[in-house]
Amino acid sequence: MKQLTTTRRSGSTIAMTAIAAIFALAAPLGAQAEFDGSKARVNLSTKLRALSQTVAGASCRLNAGFDAPTAIADLTKAARDFDEILAGLEAGNPVLGIPSAEQAPKTLRALKGVSTLWDPVKMASENLVADASAASDLDSIIAKKDELLETTEVLAAEIAGQYSNPQELLQSDAITLNIASRQKMLIERIASDLCRVATGKADDTILAAMKADINIFNQSLIALRDGYADAGIYPPPNESIKVLLEDLVSKWTGIKLQIELFVSAGAVSPEASIKVAEMSKSVTHDMNNLITLYMLAAPGQESVYRPQLAAYAEQELSKWGKNPELVAAIKAQNERHAGLSLDDIDVLDKEWRAEAKGEATGDLISSTLALPESIWLRDQQAATAGFVTEVFVMDNKGLNVAQSDQTSDYWQGDEDKWLETYASGGKSIHISEVEYDDSTGTYQSQASLPIFDPASGELIGAITFGINIQSLM
Repeated sequence: MKQLTTTRRSGSTIAMTAIAAIFALAAPLGAQAEFDGSKARVNLSTKLRALSQTVAGASCRLNAGFDAPTAIADLTKAARDFDEILAGLEAGNPVLGIPSAEQAPKTLRALKGVSTLWDPVKMASENLVADASAASDLDSIIAKKDELLETTEVLAAEIAGQYSNPQELLQSDAITLNIASRQKMLIERIASDLCRVATGKADDTILAAMKADINIFNQSLIALRDGYADAGIYPPPNESIKVLLEDLVSKWTGIKLQIELFVSAGAVSPEASIKVAEMSKSVTHDMNNLITLYMLAAPGQESVYRPQLAAYAEQELSKWGKNPELVAAIKAQNERHAGLSLDDIDVLDKEWRAEAKGEATGDLISSTLALPESIWLRDQQAATAGFVTEVFVMDNKGLNVAQSDQTSDYWQGDEDKWLETYASGGKSIHISEVEYDDSTGTYQSQASLPIFDPASGELIGAITFGINIQSLM
């Protein structure tokens, strides 16, 4: 196997210290947790790299009319996430887990460098959403995408060096996590370049670069699955990682064969471009989960997310439960449900479950999701750039009041999220174990807190947040 490298058309390289720092920041068990946003800063800065390529790919598909509605949604989300992350890294954003503004001059200069390139790209992406035929805006985005990637790499490395202690990280772990992180950028870049092929705007340089990216991605994935001693990569440390890598290899094998055929022919249909873009999103999602599993697999790090999540929940997430309209909705439901018996609750819960499975045609779920308070929760969740994966509010009996997404059941009163918050008298919060959540497709933990009426101090309910724990490590 050849040496694994990320060198490409503009000579850009992914800084190993960036992803290494995410891992290195994990404090040993028993250490005093200090919520300074270190992990969020490092993790979010590495996310900008892949987003730079996602914006380019979605812009290309939109301009070409390749499934325009999906392209608009992808471009809008990628641009919004990039913008919010960049602004949060500079000015601070508690919702993103960054409690304060950046102070280091070198990091501020790196942020300025990214911002200088991002501002015209952002404007061009907004123009494309408004007028998909604006070819000059697409050309502007494509012209800047490689340079934008380079500046995000510089920023990620700078933040990693500032907020981490690399001595806490084994060299083999750093290499493994760097490769896993790099895969996300590579697959997004392949999808972006493939769209250029589909629109007839790819030259031999782009085709050669795609072949190189495909080769790097393939070598890297096989190395992660089988280990590659010469590069310091060990085989998967546990069965969960092994299974996920096997699935990824199987998924990638099919994608690789299709892309190689396109590259060899030098032609791609619009349908194929759309399909590969969807596949790239799926692979990126799986790579995020893989990184999470690798982080949790490190000796002594199984519960590293708990102190950080507890601090973030108490300092920031608790503010959501003080929203006046949300408080009023909880109090109103408490009054309506005052006379409910356990049998009544069981009937409601069964109705909800039946609707969730499509076995009933009632409107309990749809009416709850349509509430203004549920819409507010969805908006708040969307502004966290993937940090919060779900949020729902419970009344004083453990029944759902409002929620950002559909839950599997309506009554939470027999679960720790309610028992250890509301039922305990509001004396504690609850942090769950890490689990794979089928509805969001991510490894997440749940942070649950009691809700008090700010006016009276009365305990009225509880709130649960699903958190993508990769953002905390």
